[in-house]
Amino acid sequence: MSGSSVSERVAIVTAASKGIGAACARRLSADGWKVALMSRSDGAMEVADTIGGVAMRGSITQVDDLERLVATAMDRWGRLDAVVANCGHLPVGDLLELTDDDWRHGFDMVLLSVQRLARFAVPAMRRSGGGAMTCISGAAAKDVMEAFPISTVLRSGLGAWVRLAARAWAPEVRVNAVLPGFVDSYEVSDEILQQIPFDRSASVDEIASTVAWLSGAGSSYVTGESLRVDGGLTRSI
Repeated sequence: MSGSSVSERVAIVTAASKGIGAACARRLSADGWKVALMSRSDGAMEVADTIGGVAMRGSITQVDDLERLVATAMDRWGRLDAVVANCGHLPVGDLLELTDDDWRHGFDMVLLSVQRLARFAVPAMRRSGGGAMTCISGAAAKDVMEAFPISTVLRSGLGAWVRLAARAWAPEVRVNAVLPGFVDSYEVSDEILQQIPFDRSASVDEIASTVAWLSGAGSSYVTGESLRVDGGLTRSI
């Protein structure tokens, strides 16, 4: 990353109307970043109004929308230093009952969206002197979770993509993933909470703090990592 001051840093955040995406946008803004947001609803506009950012309606499954998001940041501030690739919830269900459309939709959201976004964002970050791309994944990438088949399979694949992309674009662009367990933006059953050593869900702000660290200079030698922020939920090594 280049030597520009933090106040000149620019980030984009997808699926930023609420939950983790909105928390990431707010945290980056609080740290002095300029932030461009996108969501399918008007929620991203409301968040942008509170942080002095810019927002647009769009879907991570649409190539034109992703291109327009990067262009919006570049047109507004003339640079791009960080990308937070977030997505909404994936289809869930019994492994034999999930449809082909469920799997295709999951693939579009988890894997194809980050590949497409990178096509536009990586050249922009290189022109800006370098940057960081952080993908919001999930703990199921590291531990088979029968209740979340699509998340387990595709987010494991996202971990491989992160490692591949990190090697391809180093040292100019760092690529990492954050793997939340359960977060407080949705209701979690007592049965699940009992499986978490911390006995609680993560706050969205705790996830956003990790994303902010991976986006900035403090993690300048960290790339290709899938960092679990799950309160000790997953058991795999």
